[in-house]
Amino acid sequence: MGSAALLCLLAALPCLLEGRVVPEAEDGFAECNEFFYQSSPPQGFADPANAKICQRHNGDKHFATLYSTKDKIPVYSAFIYREDAASAGGNWLVEPQLDDAGSSLEEGTSSADISDPIENLGTNQALEGDYGSSDYQPGPLYHKAPNTLTNNVPLTKSFLDKWASEVDQLVKDRLLPHCGNGEGLHLIVGAVPSDVKINDKVSVPGAVWLAACCSAPEAWSIGIIKRTEDVDSLEDVSVAELEKKLLGGANLFSSQCGGGAGHPEQKEVSEALTDSEPQAKASGPFFRFIQFLVCIVYELVKSLLCLVWFLVKQICNLVFGRVYWIWTAVTTYIFALCKVLLNIPCDVLRVFANVVCGLARILDNICSVVCLVLRIPMRFLSDMASFPYYTLCAIPSVGLDILGGILGVFALGFTAVFGAFGGSFSVASFAGSSIFQRFVGQSEGYEG
Repeated sequence: MGSAALLCLLAALPCLLEGRVVPEAEDGFAECNEFFYQSSPPQGFADPANAKICQRHNGDKHFATLYSTKDKIPVYSAFIYREDAASAGGNWLVEPQLDDAGSSLEEGTSSADISDPIENLGTNQALEGDYGSSDYQPGPLYHKAPNTLTNNVPLTKSFLDKWASEVDQLVKDRLLPHCGNGEGLHLIVGAVPSDVKINDKVSVPGAVWLAACCSAPEAWSIGIIKRTEDVDSLEDVSVAELEKKLLGGANLFSSQCGGGAGHPEQKEVSEALTDSEPQAKASGPFFRFIQFLVCIVYELVKSLLCLVWFLVKQICNLVFGRVYWIWTAVTTYIFALCKVLLNIPCDVLRVFANVVCGLARILDNICSVVCLVLRIPMRFLSDMASFPYYTLCAIPSVGLDILGGILGVFALGFTAVFGAFGGSFSVASFAGSSIFQRFVGQSEGYEG
């Protein structure tokens, strides 16, 4: 058996995956009924909000999905094991007919490839943008499942990786070796919605599950449950327990997949335990009466022990509650007392500092008053002491000023003498000039 047969559980698709929303008028999932055991889809999932989708590619059918338009996640997807399954890739695909029943796009389509707008797109299904700004990512319930958003649920990265690893191990170690290497292996994977929603639209699953039905060589089934609040949880259950615990009594496989027979390994263990029991069993009315009495005594003892345990718990709760209250009160009192005691030295130091600062301010004011009182006679004495100095220093300046005045008087007299002499010379020159002009015969001259 090749490695591809060990690792591949579900038929994965190329980028251009196609799908068709199956009308209610058609029986089951129409051409995709073959993915179910005995071509019979699960019973007990009747809900007007659920839509049936047959996923196809290039005319080949690959899996079937029951999709909840209310929770925007798949209720379940059904597969037939194929050895040549390959990982999916490409863009996320949407189902136009879920939001617009009259859409001409009858197959799953990438939102990036839609040329004409789809009316009310995203009303009945999750879109890639609905996962934005959250810690969740769209992930298939098996990591090799197709990349349609109608086959994905919001999961954290760590949970998705853990779930994929556990499902791979289940297929490799427990399913394929006991089911003819995958011949006639039917798989249904699903999710149970919770009250948590992304952007108030897409429900985060509270649990994911897988149910397997092998029809050859003998029909048997097995189931697993994983709660999303615990990454490390994984519960191995029968399909009947799975239907009862999570699915409200729904029926996943027709005829309970061989009457509800469990995994061959579990059957061998059960048979071994049965063989190890004593062959002779007590029977008869007396032994049944003894069994009845034992059952009564057992129930009485069980009820008594439960009552005692209840009383013990109540007493413990009362005692520990009072002890806790006393402990809280004592610790609170001690804390408050320590706080007050620690504040006493701080208050003393604060008062001492205030007293020192007050004394310093008083001394400063006294010094200021003393300086103000002493400033008046000191200034008078300083002026008296400096009077001779300023008087003697002023004598040269006064002498220079007097000498300058005397020199100015002499200079003024000298200037007056030379001015009078110059004026007389000018008058004499004018008079001589006039007389000379008359003697030489000029009749015109200066008048008056």
